[in-house]
Amino acid sequence: MVQPLFEQLSTQLNFLLLSQRQMILIGAFSMAIATFGTNITSKNSNRIYLMYLVLFLLVYGIAMGLKAALDFNDFIEDVKKDSPLDKDEKKMVDRSKTWVYYSYLLIIVVVSLIFIIFKMRNLD
Repeated sequence: MVQPLFEQLSTQLNFLLLSQRQMILIGAFSMAIATFGTNITSKNSNRIYLMYLVLFLLVYGIAMGLKAALDFNDFIEDVKKDSPLDKDEKKMVDRSKTWVYYSYLLIIVVVSLIFIIFKMRNLD
């Protein structure tokens, strides 16, 4: 038995919003590590490893957010293409589609965070 459209859409939207939350948490955790890394003065090689860790975490956050956004877009397109929608369902699907733009905005923020962290690191 196939789930009703509202339940499917709620599940997919919840997954998208959880991935956005994870991107924010990964970004905050990376900033904490980067800040901690600037206070390490004993060995410069330890700072480099921490910066690699920060870069890896931020790229992982970008990849996770992009994958969730693309999957959500595919779900929306499949729903529009495969099933006949009445007026209210079409309105609900169109409204839900705008949530993916917040993921793209968060991806831009995380990419900006990468540039800021490494620009500040080069100023040291």
